[in-house]
Amino acid sequence: MHLTLRPLAYASLLLLACKPIEPGSDTGASTGVDTGGDETLGNSSATGGDPTTPPSATTTVDPSSPTATFPTTTPTTDVTSEPTFPTTPTSVTDDPSDPSLSTSTTVDPSFPDTSSSTFPDPDETTFDPDCPDVPNQPQDSECTDASGCGCASGNCFLVPILGGWCGECLVDSDCGDGGCTVPDPLNSLGSVCNAGQKGDGCMTDAVCHDPAAPECASILSIPGIIEVSTCGQCATNADCPAQAPNCTPAYDIGHFTGVTFCAADGSVPNNSGCNPIDDGVPADAACVSGHCGVANVMGLLKVGICGECDADSDCLPGETCTEPVVDLDASVLIGSVCQQ
Repeated sequence: MHLTLRPLAYASLLLLACKPIEPGSDTGASTGVDTGGDETLGNSSATGGDPTTPPSATTTVDPSSPTATFPTTTPTTDVTSEPTFPTTPTSVTDDPSDPSLSTSTTVDPSFPDTSSSTFPDPDETTFDPDCPDVPNQPQDSECTDASGCGCASGNCFLVPILGGWCGECLVDSDCGDGGCTVPDPLNSLGSVCNAGQKGDGCMTDAVCHDPAAPECASILSIPGIIEVSTCGQCATNADCPAQAPNCTPAYDIGHFTGVTFCAADGSVPNNSGCNPIDDGVPADAACVSGHCGVANVMGLLKVGICGECDADSDCLPGETCTEPVVDLDASVLIGSVCQQ
């Protein structure tokens, strides 16, 4: 530990050491002349006369004596010149071995100076300022940008006219071994990945892993807007056995999906799904009634439904054949009927 002599005290000692003798005082003390036979005075000691030995601290001088003089002693420290002390210290150097005296802050150079740096709030999420959507939205949130910039998953599945939703996938390859189930616009649900089982969404046969449902077949189709395909028993009649030659859809309208199965002739009841052929003419064989009408949903989606008739001619005289209907609110299929 360093002891520092205060500048004021040190200067006072120097002034005392250099103080001139007052005029009229006895100079015997400074010359060594005996002024009164008192052996305790002068520069010489009574014990040996060694001039280098300072006077005894016990020397007593009567200040009232007219002959009394005070010896002038020379400091033991040899001062050859008066030191200069700055009026204001420019720096303070502490003993590095004594942490209690430290007056400065040591900065580790391996770390950046954070005194003026600004760090982002970890609760804030960075986002593309050009993105029109709210950033970092969860599953099933509505989105409008196909880049997925507004979705936490990075996937915004857009369905033209109907909308877009944040989801887990856009295509099967986003899901590993399973398939991608497209959004459900009726319930505002985004796309999800699946295990490739019966009824699971798909885009290719490769992701259908259930031996009882090896075919990726179209269930609901709005050309240019959305194609709902799932893993089912068949994709066309050619995939079905002779005893059940009709590849038929079993619709789950409430969830905007379904699955295909092979049906025997005349086995599908009214108000159930059937498969209209490509030219728009219903395929009637699977229906009990022998009539598969086509429901037109909002002018976009066509759904085959087994019903009582296909035209007025299929009804009694005076009756008319109604159009098949898909009731989206009740999630039911209503086949055509003959009525007055």
